[in-house]
Amino acid sequence: MNFQTIGDLAQSFALRRQGVDLRQNLDRLGLELSSGRVADLGRHLSGNLLPLADIEHELVLLSGHQTAAREAATDTEVMQEVLGRVQSATTDLATQAITLGTAGTSRQVSNLAANAIQTLGSLIGALNTEVAGRSVFSGAQTDTSPLASAETVLSEVRSALAGATSATDVESRINAFFDSPTGGFLSTIYQGGTSEVAPYRLGSGESVALDIRADDAGLRAALKQVALIAVSDDAGLALTDSDRIGLASKAGVTLLAHQDVLTEMRANLGQAENRIEQSAARIAVEITSFEIARAELVSVDAFETAVELEQVQFQLESLYTVTSRAARLNLLNFLS
Repeated sequence: MNFQTIGDLAQSFALRRQGVDLRQNLDRLGLELSSGRVADLGRHLSGNLLPLADIEHELVLLSGHQTAAREAATDTEVMQEVLGRVQSATTDLATQAITLGTAGTSRQVSNLAANAIQTLGSLIGALNTEVAGRSVFSGAQTDTSPLASAETVLSEVRSALAGATSATDVESRINAFFDSPTGGFLSTIYQGGTSEVAPYRLGSGESVALDIRADDAGLRAALKQVALIAVSDDAGLALTDSDRIGLASKAGVTLLAHQDVLTEMRANLGQAENRIEQSAARIAVEITSFEIARAELVSVDAFETAVELEQVQFQLESLYTVTSRAARLNLLNFLS
């Protein structure tokens, strides 16, 4: 019978090679145990990476939808707050104007006009609100504040009213200024875009459009009545005290009646908020589902990995022992 033997040098190389393999396995198992993920996905998935790629693709899309939902939620929250401020301020001013009635005095009209000027500034400041550098009431032109300053508004209104000789004439001219489809308010006061900002895409065919602009008819109507009250005391208007009181009081009545329009705007915005909230919840669930599916593909069993790691450690220790003993072999030890 012939016996095949391995030379000392060849045996040394074989032991060293085995040691390298065991140390590599030890490093791999240690990494997998600490990270919870397989180190070699191709081997673990038998080369079929398509399911994992599909999951990663869906997660990227969902991440984008989630970001859009957060931005939409922030914008709607800010817009709702702004409309609330507009409604509160105009309601207060309308109440003050209505209390003038027919028995008001010129001093009361002056005080009311001064309050209206302050209110106009507050409304314009609110509608010029920005979120992360974007004007939310400017439509598609988010890099521009939608409304000119209160001083500009009053200057343009006064120019439009120049030469008015009666309360009816004042009302007609201010209506023409604010309601003109091309000139007046739209050409000198509104500076935002003429188209709506693109809808937020929330996935699954869901989208939400936040298309309230500062030139919206409902907001323009409110600004018009506030501006009318603000100029009702102007010395440049050839009006009697009775005309001034009547203008301010009538504007207050109209402004109070207009609150239903503002309430409807806020209600529609509230519906958009609810849709965004529901979409955000759906997106979160979908992300969790795909993350679970991904974990099932790439994760390792911690118990099995720990057992395998212990076995490799034992094998490596045994190899070191064998190698050490083989290194001490010599002819004298063999003959003794």
